[in-house]
Parts: sequence; C-alpha cells; structure tokens
Amino acid sequence: MTRKTDKSFPTRRRAFEQAQSQLNECHRRETRHRAEAHSGYGSFPDSRKIQEKFAYLRACLNIGDADNVEQVIFDLGSAHNQWDAIPDEIVEGLLTLLRSGEMYKSSLAGRVLNYFESEAPRLSSRQKHLCIGFLNAHGDEFTDVHSQQVVSELREGKYLT
Repeated sequence: MTRKTDKSFPTRRRAFEQAQSQLNECHRRETRHRAEAHSGYGSFPDSRKIQEKFAYLRACLNIGDADNVEQVIFDLGSAHNQWDAIPDEIVEGLLTLLRSGEMYKSSLAGRVLNYFESEAPRLSSRQKHLCIGFLNAHGDEFTDVHSQQVVSELREGKYLT
C-alpha cells in the first residue's frame, strides 16, 4: 500500500490516472461501436411498431395515398423516434419494398427514396453501402421523373458517402 508520504506516490498516482483515462476511452469507443454496429436490434415492442408502420406504408402505397406515405416515412425517421442511428430493419425493409415492379413504375417511389436523403447522416456505413448497391443494381429501373431525380441525387450527391 502506498501512502501519500511515500516518494513513489506521485508516480503511482499518475499511472493510476492514466489507466483510468484509458479505461474511460475504451468505454467511449465500445459505446460508439455498439451504437453504430448494433443498431436495429431493439426490443420486441419497437420491432412490432416498425412492422405496423410498414404494413400501413404498403397499404398507402397500394391505394396511392401520397400524403400518408409521406407521414409514414416521417414516422419511420429519427426525429420522430429520437434515434441516434437508424435501425437496420427500417433500411432493409424500405429497400425490399422499393425492389418491386410496382414501385419501379410508381410516382410514390421518390417519396420513399427521399427517406435516404433525409436520414443519410444517421445511416451506418453498412446501411449506406446497401443503399448504394441497391441504386447501382436497380436505380435505372425507376420510370417516374421524381424517382429518377432522387436516384440521381443519391448517386451523385454526398448523401451516401
């Protein structure tokens, strides 16, 4: 045991403080990693709520209700849900929804694609990579002018970089 009167106390105290600092930095890095790499693994009620919103989004798309499509897209956003990062379930669900013959022709596809513009700062690098892959593989299949515009902006802009 080291006493404050020992000559080695200041040296040991500095070593202790340095170790504490390293431990705090490790904790910050782990927290950041968990937020970025493990987002989207929420509790069951959150997942169920997201599934309900997707069901409502599909219904709105089927009847061509543009206003409610925009509202559901907003409801799936980070501002409405107070998320720091977008769950993988949402990104994968929207990309799956967009990957259909009906959506390639739909005038509402651009409104769904706008989600990726507005939420780009909160997308993980994996999610951005998925979006870029989707746009490269299927972006040219959208026939609506607005959808084509959003695809071009996502491809050429800084949203997904």
